[in-house]
Amino acid sequence: MDLDLLSRRPDVEDPTLQAHDATDELLVREGLVAARERGLTGADVVVVGERHGAITLSLLAQGLHGMRVIQDRLVHERALDANAAEVQLDPAGYRHLPAHPDSFAGARLILWQLPRSVAAVERGARMAAHAAPDALLIAGGRIKHLSVGMNAPLAQHFGQVQPQRAERKSRLLLAQHSAVAGPGAQGNPAASGMPAPVHSTVNAGGRRLKLAALAEAFGGADLDPGTALMLRTLDQSDWQLPPGEAALATPLVVDLGCGNGTIACWAALTWPQAHIEATDDSADAVASAELSAALNGVQDRVSVVRADGGDHLPDGAAELVLLNPPFHQGGTVHTGIASKLIRSAARMLRPGGTLVCVWNSHLRYRPRLERLVGPTQQLARDKTFTLTVSTRRG
Repeated sequence: MDLDLLSRRPDVEDPTLQAHDATDELLVREGLVAARERGLTGADVVVVGERHGAITLSLLAQGLHGMRVIQDRLVHERALDANAAEVQLDPAGYRHLPAHPDSFAGARLILWQLPRSVAAVERGARMAAHAAPDALLIAGGRIKHLSVGMNAPLAQHFGQVQPQRAERKSRLLLAQHSAVAGPGAQGNPAASGMPAPVHSTVNAGGRRLKLAALAEAFGGADLDPGTALMLRTLDQSDWQLPPGEAALATPLVVDLGCGNGTIACWAALTWPQAHIEATDDSADAVASAELSAALNGVQDRVSVVRADGGDHLPDGAAELVLLNPPFHQGGTVHTGIASKLIRSAARMLRPGGTLVCVWNSHLRYRPRLERLVGPTQQLARDKTFTLTVSTRRG
């Protein structure tokens, strides 16, 4: 299959960003060899960490039907489906499944685009341990994003690890279930189940918040420094929630790209009259924000939804949007995702509604905010971040 036919849509597109990389190609090559040698069908295969469909659709084009696909980001699920339609492959040839041990039950071949954190590798390896006793795991990544520390959780929870020769700045790791695998391997399901989330307690914006995070949630359970500036400034300036057009209505406040839910929890505690909508396209972020809301006792006023840029919300529904946008796509510094989220904020705000946005100062988002949302003023700035408030033009 010609991988250049693949698109990143609805993910951010740019000439500098690709819908596939060398790791995808290596995983496909070695995955096909393993499937043929073992006489596997697609039902025996789990693809983990798929981005835009390069692995899944290449295997599907070779006749492997019934694969299980696990993707953290909703935009990646949608990109896979869109590319399947574009290249005219049957989307019934694979199933979207959540990151859970049950999703690996009976699998004999696991192909994994590795995440960048050791914690995320450890979590995935725990779940992969629930595959069949003879399962082969082929994991890979770009060399610059791999670390020796990733070998240990793979060996502990899955089995013997064999690093392969580097090719085109990528490397594969092979892990095979074995009798010598340590605690958490397939023979010990209790030890290899869902790992507990990381917890922390932080001081943010004059409040003590309890946070929880699963492995793929950006920033883990830490207080992001940009978020810290936002909440500290809003607290110290006694910034009030705008009253909105309907005085009796419950104003809607949106934490757009909520991560671990820090902003949503703070907003719910600060503005008890409001309903808070926390949204992220990461399944782990959504689960983390739900846990954080419960830990802070605000789960009844915080709705957490997995969505692409808050696309589930109607136009003009929000009184206030709070946004701390990421500034990278994968390993590349890129402003595309921030522009996408700023546009989304403008769409969901009512005319006269407010966007409070914190961003890395060197990225100079103010002209973009003025153009996409409306009049913009600086609220605060430190050595790294700028905090602005924008009013949605009518």
